[in-house]
Amino acid sequence: MNLRFFIVLLLALMAGNSLFSAAPHPDGDSLVAVGNISILGNHKTKDYIILREFTFRPGDTLSLNALNHGLAETVKNLQRQPLFHFVETEITLHPANTADIEVRVQERWYTWLWPIVDFSDRNFNAWLAAKDLSRLSYGLFLQQENFRGRLEKLHIMAVAGYQQQLYALYEAPYLNKSKTLGTGLMITTARERETAFRTYENRQEYFRHTGFLRHYTEASVFLKYRPGVHFTHTLACEAGFFRLSDTLLALNPDYAATSDSKAFIPVIAYFFKADFRDQRAYPLSGWYADALLEWNGIVPASGFNYLTLRSSARKHLPLRGRWYLALGAEAKFSAKGLKPWFRNQGLGYNRDYVRGYEYQVIDGDHFWVAKTNLRYAVLPLRILRMGFIRAEQFNTIPVSAYLGVFADTGKAWGGYNISNTNTLHGRQLYGAGLGLDVVTYYDKVLRIETSMNREGKTGLFIHFMAAI
Repeated sequence: MNLRFFIVLLLALMAGNSLFSAAPHPDGDSLVAVGNISILGNHKTKDYIILREFTFRPGDTLSLNALNHGLAETVKNLQRQPLFHFVETEITLHPANTADIEVRVQERWYTWLWPIVDFSDRNFNAWLAAKDLSRLSYGLFLQQENFRGRLEKLHIMAVAGYQQQLYALYEAPYLNKSKTLGTGLMITTARERETAFRTYENRQEYFRHTGFLRHYTEASVFLKYRPGVHFTHTLACEAGFFRLSDTLLALNPDYAATSDSKAFIPVIAYFFKADFRDQRAYPLSGWYADALLEWNGIVPASGFNYLTLRSSARKHLPLRGRWYLALGAEAKFSAKGLKPWFRNQGLGYNRDYVRGYEYQVIDGDHFWVAKTNLRYAVLPLRILRMGFIRAEQFNTIPVSAYLGVFADTGKAWGGYNISNTNTLHGRQLYGAGLGLDVVTYYDKVLRIETSMNREGKTGLFIHFMAAI
């Protein structure tokens, strides 16, 4: 998705449509029995995958108001899954106080073969500052969602060039008859000619070599338990094998926390997730919370033994008219113990950063960050219909755009051997600015923001996921 594509979508304003419909009834308190539930448009997705997200079952008796509310919640549940562009529902009432439900879905395209052009930096903005084309890697990524129509996931990636990697993931969401247990396996093996080896003056320093500085293989198996719709528990066991060059260890003795060029890091982790949002990629209402507890180095032979707790929470509030408010907070706390520098990330990675500090990294055993967004829908949801495209997975395109203001704050502290050049360590950070978010199909988000941080530095930043 390039900038030109997003601009074309933003300018193509066409009439919208309703994604949810239910036949009204003059008396919402009247009791009705749920009759037949029919599903249309699921050419690949199995019926039971869709029925798993329903809040009621055939034969249930409930008021018409409760039925309409249950259908609305069901639509949200389905939209949180990576299955459909649109979900529409309709209630048909019968004289015998029964109600038949019809669900019409428009499936996504589930098989993708992506070309990969990757940069050896933490994020796009960090690479853009250097613009070093010699450090690019290339490859292919096979992304198979909804494998066999059963919500299974199969990912295979091969990357060559500057950095080299092989990656495979398989996930089966339902193993048992009650569809509460799932499992998965992930394997990654890689070798790197260049890697960040320390943090200096609040930025990562990289070292490159003609040979490979780091080899590693990580394998994990996980078990998921999803008793209902909103809560998921995951237990994972991981083993990481690392082989490091002597040059890398000489550059930073804390890189592996030991002088041994070979490291074995086993991890057992528990992850809990609660998801009550209206959608995944760019929610406008609802809330989300998670917690991750990791025990690193669970066997004495590894030489490592410490606990890490990470947690995040997000709240999305529709205000009056086209106004929306989003609040988010994330935190990490790590117990004392021998920690490799390259595994002990602080602020500046993934979503864990204060906006305005995209170029900076703040090391530390602990951090917290809080974010606030106030957004206005300059372009509420519109549906672009491309009649010249026959495939329904591509010819109906949702697009929306939001202007907003934001303010973030956060802090990272703790840890050992923190260089005194890293002046942001232990300091309260602040950042604020303006942004434009463009959202379209297949969970694509383009976020363009201009911000100023506490040090008075400004910048224009591009991101490809929602801030909160």
